[in-house]
Amino acid sequence: MDRRAFLRHMCAGGVATFAAPLVSFAQVRHSGRLVFVLLRGGFDGLAAVVPFGDTGYAELRGPLAFQESDLFELTDVFGLAPGLAPLGDLWQRNELVAVHAMAIPFRTRSHFDGQAILETGIDKPLGSSDGWLNRLLQVMSGTRSGVAVASGLPRSMSGPFDVQTWSPTELGAVNDEYLERLATLYRHDPVLHGRFEAALQQQALVGEEPMAGQGARRGGIAPLMRATGRILKQPEGPNIAAVEFSGWDTHANQGLAGGALDRLLGQLAEGLIELRTEMGTAWSATTVVVMTEFGRTARPNGTRGTDHGTAGAGFVIGPKVARSAVYADWPGLADGALFEGRDLRPTLDTRALLKAAVAGTFDLTPAQLARVFPGSDAVRGAYDLMK
Repeated sequence: MDRRAFLRHMCAGGVATFAAPLVSFAQVRHSGRLVFVLLRGGFDGLAAVVPFGDTGYAELRGPLAFQESDLFELTDVFGLAPGLAPLGDLWQRNELVAVHAMAIPFRTRSHFDGQAILETGIDKPLGSSDGWLNRLLQVMSGTRSGVAVASGLPRSMSGPFDVQTWSPTELGAVNDEYLERLATLYRHDPVLHGRFEAALQQQALVGEEPMAGQGARRGGIAPLMRATGRILKQPEGPNIAAVEFSGWDTHANQGLAGGALDRLLGQLAEGLIELRTEMGTAWSATTVVVMTEFGRTARPNGTRGTDHGTAGAGFVIGPKVARSAVYADWPGLADGALFEGRDLRPTLDTRALLKAAVAGTFDLTPAQLARVFPGSDAVRGAYDLMK
């Protein structure tokens, strides 16, 4: 394909955002790769990692209670929702940890506050302008780099360490004359020239993925996860990637097997499997963490959905986990066990999981972890999850 044809295709189909150049990553010394997947909106952990063996489950969930036969059974208490069944292959390979009854350290039902706490890694909505992933890059030794696969820089990646972004963009068709003028304009601009060239190179690397946007409901998970894998597996690729998907705020018509939420979970499972496949041999050093800002109410609401809650579920995935397991200090679903009479009670701090994943992937010291998660000295990492 000649340059003009490539430029036309790039502008019609989607390009890297014109942020810092993405291709010229510094040679990294760390072989580890960490992918942080944020599901914005608060997904229902009780509908993802289903506690079918809890004696209070069926009555509490009512019309949203799964049949045991619909689930991929993990233990005699927990099973994966039908949409997540493809993750069963990771379970069999000892590469999947499902985490339950987990929550951020601050009690809130606000999306804004919940996401701020999760992305900054501190114990309150205000108090840090740096994201915990940016602080991680700051404390790691040697050369390293990070990329946000997002339409903008997520808060988890914000901070003084320079990170890069990539996102599909729908630009529409343009003619050759316009492309020539655009290329000439950038060619003579000392700032934009490198960024324009990097966009071309990055699109060549990612390929011709049919990007449908970042909303999970629009089918954007698998293509973006494939693109993430192609970026990360480069020998000089980034150590850390932040990926995010919206669409998890299921206030109405949440459904059961094949329902609205289960289809979203199916997209997530497909995307995670696609990432593993795309990473190839680089997967052996990769850890994926999947989290959301809060869980949802244990009982369904009047519109067959769930409202903002407290504790929920998440996942740690990759060959660096010690073994497949359901990791939970399970509080139970009896009326007296619920938090504020409505939510799954939190028994695990999100930072305990993040500390374990980071330490297991990059072999950080306790002093480094303390800088990544300031004020968390009392929170012991769940280090037994990792090898």
